[in-house]
Amino acid sequence: MADIVEKKFSVTDGGREDIPQCAAIACHSEIGRRYGFRVADIEEKMAASIDRTSLLLVARALCDEGTTAAASTVAGFAWIEPRGAFGQAPYLKLIAVDEKSRSSGVGALLLAEFERRTISTGTAWLLLVSDFNRRAVSFYERHGYAQAGRLPSFAKEDIDEIIMYKRHW
Repeated sequence: MADIVEKKFSVTDGGREDIPQCAAIACHSEIGRRYGFRVADIEEKMAASIDRTSLLLVARALCDEGTTAAASTVAGFAWIEPRGAFGQAPYLKLIAVDEKSRSSGVGALLLAEFERRTISTGTAWLLLVSDFNRRAVSFYERHGYAQAGRLPSFAKEDIDEIIMYKRHW
């Protein structure tokens, strides 16, 4: 499959070597702080998940020549369960962007690649957004996702998860 490349970033398959950077980004995100993510726990869960069926996409900054930066610093990632929702609808488990790369289009690139890679599965994409994360709700709505319901205190007491989906045919 061809990878998405835009002006400043490239999105490609991630591997075990990317997990430490991805876990750190997740832990430093708003959801990571609110849920009390720990780097070692996220690394362990992510590694076990991608060893089974999950897909990890990573965005890296490009150099002026259009190649990825020598240090291969991860600017953001998407953790995907390709058949995660009801065994047929792709589920975006977590998308996170490094603080230095926010509002640069990285999240949109990762979301587009998630959709492109999973378009042949089911008829909709699904994800959950924590109720405190209004920016994320707005982001997904701008990309065609609709709110489909709420899961009260689903993963943590007093934090509801908003079910969002986008149909594709």
